[in-house]
Amino acid sequence: MLRKALIPLCLASAAGCLSFIGPVAWADECVAGVDSNGRIEVEVSCSTTSNGSAGSDDGPASGGESRCLRADGMEVACWKEGYWWSSNHQQYCQVANVSADSPAWGEHRDEAGNPVGILYQCLIYLGGTWKNIYRWSAGHPTTPGVPDVDPETLVRTAVAALGLHPPTVGVGAYVYPGYEEWGLSWWVGAPLWLWIDADDSLQWGTHTISASEGGLTVTATVTATEISFSPGDGSSSVTCRSPGTYRPWNTESLLREHSPTGCEHTYLKTNSLGDMDSRYTVSATITWTANWSATNGHHGSFSMNLESTTNPAIHVGEIRVVWSTNPD
Repeated sequence: MLRKALIPLCLASAAGCLSFIGPVAWADECVAGVDSNGRIEVEVSCSTTSNGSAGSDDGPASGGESRCLRADGMEVACWKEGYWWSSNHQQYCQVANVSADSPAWGEHRDEAGNPVGILYQCLIYLGGTWKNIYRWSAGHPTTPGVPDVDPETLVRTAVAALGLHPPTVGVGAYVYPGYEEWGLSWWVGAPLWLWIDADDSLQWGTHTISASEGGLTVTATVTATEISFSPGDGSSSVTCRSPGTYRPWNTESLLREHSPTGCEHTYLKTNSLGDMDSRYTVSATITWTANWSATNGHHGSFSMNLESTTNPAIHVGEIRVVWSTNPD
């Protein structure tokens, strides 16, 4: 039988720690054993079933039947202050936020020493008070839905509050001295470097956010995963897994130089010759991916796109080499 260490239960409130108020019907019938070393045995006598039958996962089946039942058939609340009734662990539990180097993982590690499975904090009534005990499971639980709380909606709201910025498009084109009225210019056959403002973490970066509602807390990692540049000449978009490389114009730079990150486009046709209004407009779309997990064990991911709002327009011409011979 596995043994776990106790940690005190402290629920956030205006008063600091909040205890469950009043008698709880199922509490008096929960009994935990203590061995000679003072460690709590994980098995508790108040075992229950979900949907009227023994469960094999770490929470009551979600969808359909919403009742949570004890082994004796008595109905109990499916949720207690962010903890759900687990049909397998037979206690109120939630996913524990435990660091990878915590001894709480015990022997549940792979050959490289990384923790495997899921650790839970489950409530136990001991010595006249509620405490938490660590429980372990191999996989994610199924849990009853929290009334009126959708974890993905919480994450999307938090992402909106984060205020990600639309990408600022940078191009390696330049204003040719003496031809300023033509604006940004570039040449057929030369790789045009593309980038966005990597110094702005809200354009490209990784952010960890969290949101809580109704006793449910959701934590998400939001990461810029790719950027797609549309060169404006009708060719396929350029997809980059990095923000690209900034290239200030330098008259000593060779036109044939490639971007070290490979984020570039080579135009194969010019704009209308002699028409300075004929231009290619470069735009960009950044994809952000959010991977989230909730204290009820649910987890998921979704992606969202942000498009550039200010886009450079480039006149693409050609360089002609004229050979001459000197009769002398």
